[in-house]
Amino acid sequence: MKRLLQIFSSSQLIRPVSKLILYTIGFLERIWSNIKYRALVHECSNSICHFTTEIKYGENIKVGKDTRIGKNCTLGGKGGITIGRNVVLSKFVTIETAGLDLAEGPPYNHHIAKPIFIEDGVWIGTNSSVLSGITIGKNSIIGAGVVVTKDIPANSIIVGLGNRNLK
Repeated sequence: MKRLLQIFSSSQLIRPVSKLILYTIGFLERIWSNIKYRALVHECSNSICHFTTEIKYGENIKVGKDTRIGKNCTLGGKGGITIGRNVVLSKFVTIETAGLDLAEGPPYNHHIAKPIFIEDGVWIGTNSSVLSGITIGKNSIIGAGVVVTKDIPANSIIVGLGNRNLK
């Protein structure tokens, strides 16, 4: 065994074999990601979702053609999420349609859910959050780390605290 290990490690095969193993693992991850995504979200025509994305209430989520959902995103679709065509969600984006009903007092067990609409051509940057009842207009850009708390008009560039519009 020791001799076999010495031969293998000294040979020219170690790099190509390692690459082959890594490419195979990546390929299998993509297949698993696609199967999981299509099982949870029934209306997801020709879109891509990373396997680390958390999907809640997938039956209430509609995703348009050519949309890409990045690593470690959260889609909480209790109130319904509609995502248009050619939308990009960068890594760690949270889209959550439900929030706690604070009117009832502790313990806060009841949730209020409102739908979220993300129109065609929107890009949402890393670590951004979209809260319930929001509509993001066509071709808008949401910068990294923005918490979207109000509707965004079409063709906007939103950055920083307070959803400052650069256009």
